[in-house]
Amino acid sequence: MAQYGKPEFWEDRYQRDTDPFDWYQKYEGIKDIITQYINTSSTILNLGCGNSRMSEEMYEEGYENITNVDISPSVIKAMAEEYEEKCPNMKFQVADARALEFEESQFDVVIDKGTFD
Repeated sequence: MAQYGKPEFWEDRYQRDTDPFDWYQKYEGIKDIITQYINTSSTILNLGCGNSRMSEEMYEEGYENITNVDISPSVIKAMAEEYEEKCPNMKFQVADARALEFEESQFDVVIDKGTFD
């Protein structure tokens, strides 16, 4: 049985499988919801970003203030390197969604794509 709640599971997964992958929905499937409720000027926290292309696709639509967090250092390093030039305003940070250390009201919007399905 998969151990989704353990950081080691995600670190191992992203070290083995480096291809972009979207759980649940691709950005195209939730784009109407995003554009209806989120302004392009919003500060956005993307929880559990993994190696999904959603933030890149949002960036291309004008959402440039996105902070992406994931529990896996490997995936954060890979994503930061991938998007350093392509999406220079986007941030990547290792963080556990169960114990975030951001200031209160630092973000206008928090996205956890898993809750969209």
